[in-house]
Amino acid sequence: MRITFLGTSCIPRLSQECNSVFVEVGSGDSFVFDCGSGVVAKYNAMGIPMSRMNKIFLTHLHGDHMSDLTHIYCFGPAEDRKSPLYVWGPCNSEFTYTDDNGNVRGPYEDGIRAYCEKFREVMRWHTESFSFGATSYVNNPSDPGNWGLPTPAVPVGDDPPNDGFALVPIELDWTKKGEEDGDNIAYYNKSTGVKITHFPVIHCRRGSIGYKLEWNGLSMIFTGDTKPNYNLIDQAKGVDVLIHEMVVPAEVWAMKNMGITSPGQVDPAVWQAALSYATSVQNSSHTPQGAFGYILSQISPPPRLAIATHFQAADDTMASALTSVRKHYPAGEVTFAADFMVFNVTKSRIRQRRAVVSSYAFYPQGMSGATNTPYYWTEDTTDPSKKVSDPYAQIDRTDEVPQKDPVTGLDNWSPDGY
Repeated sequence: MRITFLGTSCIPRLSQECNSVFVEVGSGDSFVFDCGSGVVAKYNAMGIPMSRMNKIFLTHLHGDHMSDLTHIYCFGPAEDRKSPLYVWGPCNSEFTYTDDNGNVRGPYEDGIRAYCEKFREVMRWHTESFSFGATSYVNNPSDPGNWGLPTPAVPVGDDPPNDGFALVPIELDWTKKGEEDGDNIAYYNKSTGVKITHFPVIHCRRGSIGYKLEWNGLSMIFTGDTKPNYNLIDQAKGVDVLIHEMVVPAEVWAMKNMGITSPGQVDPAVWQAALSYATSVQNSSHTPQGAFGYILSQISPPPRLAIATHFQAADDTMASALTSVRKHYPAGEVTFAADFMVFNVTKSRIRQRRAVVSSYAFYPQGMSGATNTPYYWTEDTTDPSKKVSDPYAQIDRTDEVPQKDPVTGLDNWSPDGY
């Protein structure tokens, strides 16, 4: 198993984008767990083509965990993912809140299917504008029948089921913990042996989940965002790699956000308001440093390696965090995630490395093959029996500056350059 971190922070930073983990196993299967803002650039730098990013598992629908779904979906068919995009995530929260004045909020359609339905329509202008190019391969399967999905693979919108713009939500019951055989399976490919299950976590609003991937005697858990919880302790027993969120103390978070090094640098009322908000975010949603160590101490047998992510890593924050973790978990293997960290996991060893990449990488290419006719096409001028891309079908060229023939200098409306 190879685990690559492409985003490791809860806020966008030049050194750390928001959350995303790419997992590959020896069967050839690959999976994306969360895809927060900014991570596509790092997937490009790692040489991971769009075709290998077609199975995306979202833990919840916060922007720092799913914002780059926009880029993956929109530009996949322009590159080598001319096949459906599958997105796993929790079903509706079914939460209703009534305040002291009797005002009611919810329940809302806030699950992954509702999200994908609206997302598909929001992206209509983009998908039509890019459909002058081919968006599907000739031999695309329209149904992944061997994936052991908990729900039928039905695309939202009006796209053919084998098209690159077909968006297929796989909605998961976030309440399931696996007490009954198979009731929390998200993906189980019996031909390759990869199984992914899910379990509820506690984060901000009902409906957040974590994932556990198992293959060939190896296992990995990605919690997404969560407070300490018993579900995780039960799921993580004897796991090879536990990827768990951790946040800096509320006081540090507030100071970093305000750009100060001491509370005394600002008005006490301003400081108290900032601290109060950071504390409420931590208490409702996240795992503090010491709590991360305590959780690890409660898992028996412990994970072979625990990796803290979602953490604003720097020399000062990591030093204090390690001290807090070790107070509760003095001896187990622990490390902090950073973008481009790569872990090779075998039954005998877990090797930790850092990828060396180019800051100027373009899109990598993976798949290739015969493609279907684009939706916006015209007859081939040399062979009317052939249908070719028509990039001009959707634009009005009345006010276009004419291109010049490079030899004669005359106006030339061909796309051969000025």
